[in-house]
Amino acid sequence: MNIPLDRLYQFIENTAEKIYGDRVIIYRFFPHGSKNIQDLNQIRHHTWFEDNTRPNVWCHDQEPLDHNYYSQHLRVLNGKFSQALMQATGENTVTNLNYNTNMFAKGILVHSEQRSDQVEKYQDQGELIPVYYWSHAVIARDWFRYAQHVEQRKQVARPFLIYNRAWSGTREYRLKLADHLIRLGLHNQCQTTVNPIEPELGQHYTLHQFKNSAWRPRTVLENFFPTSTAHSSYSADFDIEDYEATDIEVVLETLFDDGRLHLTEKSLRPIACGQPFILAGTTGSLAYLRSYGFKTFGMIWDERYDECADPEERLVKIANSMKQIADWSPWIREQKMAEAQAVAEHNRRHFFSKEFFDLVVKELNTNLTEAFDMLKTFPANQKWIKLAHALLTVPELKNLIDCMENPNGLTVSNIEKALLLTKDMQ
Repeated sequence: MNIPLDRLYQFIENTAEKIYGDRVIIYRFFPHGSKNIQDLNQIRHHTWFEDNTRPNVWCHDQEPLDHNYYSQHLRVLNGKFSQALMQATGENTVTNLNYNTNMFAKGILVHSEQRSDQVEKYQDQGELIPVYYWSHAVIARDWFRYAQHVEQRKQVARPFLIYNRAWSGTREYRLKLADHLIRLGLHNQCQTTVNPIEPELGQHYTLHQFKNSAWRPRTVLENFFPTSTAHSSYSADFDIEDYEATDIEVVLETLFDDGRLHLTEKSLRPIACGQPFILAGTTGSLAYLRSYGFKTFGMIWDERYDECADPEERLVKIANSMKQIADWSPWIREQKMAEAQAVAEHNRRHFFSKEFFDLVVKELNTNLTEAFDMLKTFPANQKWIKLAHALLTVPELKNLIDCMENPNGLTVSNIEKALLLTKDMQ
């Protein structure tokens, strides 16, 4: 599925430049969804002079932040000129996501999580100013735009719809939920699948070393559920037939056994499709949705799971809520689902409303403005200034830097000369 996410980053670039009053440099992962630091690159090419004289905005707004991972997987600088300049400073300038040191003492980190210890780590590192906005809300508005025009014709076969594909990393809990469904006799009440072999790891769950041993299932899951054949991009799409055949989607978010709030397009898919939902996310995820103007279903079924800080207990409470719903009598089910559908229709209207889109855009604008105001309060990067002064003492290098303002004056020969002179400065 070809998703033109660079349009989002061009929008962020345009917003940032209006705020800053000049050009900025946007970095984003491409291919989108990649976690490879070598794929975190500029949205458009800039000259060396521009790289060093414009603010850097690093967009890590699709996946959860992982400071420890990028402390161990640093970017490799392949350019000879960049390597030579790094040698001239006498220090390794490559640090986590902020690999391109320039005249600004700090860069800006655009992310999509709240209540985050990972954001705090980047703040403590002292090189990035974090900027939060709910990026998945903007992304989902584009991905699910046609859901606004679909009219469902319900022919319910099972109460619950659960998309359950990958289970590695932060998603191990999904296997345990399947275990709970079997324990409660709910597996036949769910339109769902399971992957015995994790698609990203190529490993069966019985051989997997779980980060949280509590999530290891006690049952042979493939004896109760069909195997998933869904592609990794499936969360960026919707199947209206799935929604017509079920009453409630049980959303399995990326983060569950975690302290952060980070809701993705998975949570917004049932909202866009007008489907009632139960949300398996981190504690407070339903409250997070309500803070953006959505309604949830606490007056219809038990949503106290959202207040439960312990992830194991929260998962049990979610399964128990499903059991209570499955045990409704036909008359109660008809009444309750009519109430739930009214809430779902409110959520769909709100999701596609100008009010909601403006709320998210204003959030980005406000937080970016605060970040650029903060950026102006910091003195210029002293390491970079020291290097620049050293370079300017060499006439040939001074001429090279001067011609950076005129890209037509930059040639391969004077870059090679600069490299040789920079090495002589060691």
